[in-house]
Amino acid sequence: MQLPGGLVEDGIRRRDCAFRPISGTLELALAEAGETAGNTPRAVTLALVTALGHLGGEPATPQRVAQLCVADRQFLMRELERHLGHTDGWFQVACRGCAAQFDFHLDYAALPVQEAGAAYPRVQVEVAGHKLAFRLPNGADQEALATLPVAEAQSWLLRQLAYQPIAVDALDAQATAAIEAALEAVSPGVVVQVQANCPECGAENRVDLNPYRALSHSSEALLQEVHQIAAHYHWGEAEILALPRPRRQRYLHLIDRARGMAD
Repeated sequence: MQLPGGLVEDGIRRRDCAFRPISGTLELALAEAGETAGNTPRAVTLALVTALGHLGGEPATPQRVAQLCVADRQFLMRELERHLGHTDGWFQVACRGCAAQFDFHLDYAALPVQEAGAAYPRVQVEVAGHKLAFRLPNGADQEALATLPVAEAQSWLLRQLAYQPIAVDALDAQATAAIEAALEAVSPGVVVQVQANCPECGAENRVDLNPYRALSHSSEALLQEVHQIAAHYHWGEAEILALPRPRRQRYLHLIDRARGMAD
């Protein structure tokens, strides 16, 4: 799997990565990351550290995962959702035109991914006759922003992204917009909004997609499966969680069949 952006280390852009095989241990760790991390950026870091077998040929440490740009992290979380077997989904929308509720289907594999621009992950912007260099925001920035008051977020982020000290208060709206546009132009892109037409009135509706749906799976259902297998076979939790998902599901089917609940 290739990241649309990549991790730049020692001047080398590393894009290749791979997920670990799915097991109950991985599924439980992912569910608990979403339940206990405290904020979404932190949960994403924990989830990717858990799920990735390697990142650019090296271990996916928290520090390295946090250095990935935001779009790469969104891409990986969407691919993780597919890796977990959730390759598509149904969405419900309230039409903005007629207020009717309607459903539409979406295949994640069909969503396009935009590659990073040539200058990735750095841009230069001319502001008041001076050329200033900035980098794309990453996971570490997101984690820090989650703890800051909203009023301080933009100025703090601009200082973090600049390669040299800048007087953020001296930047006018035009300069700030130029910086944001330059960063947007070089950033990879993952679809986070789609268009759906209402079958009743034909109105176009823009629907926001959550790129972090892999964090929404509860641990409760998995622990119930562990409980059921443990009660029947008297195996330990670690043994059951180590099973690949298809084999775990096969044992659950055998238990149901023994109880007369399945063919």
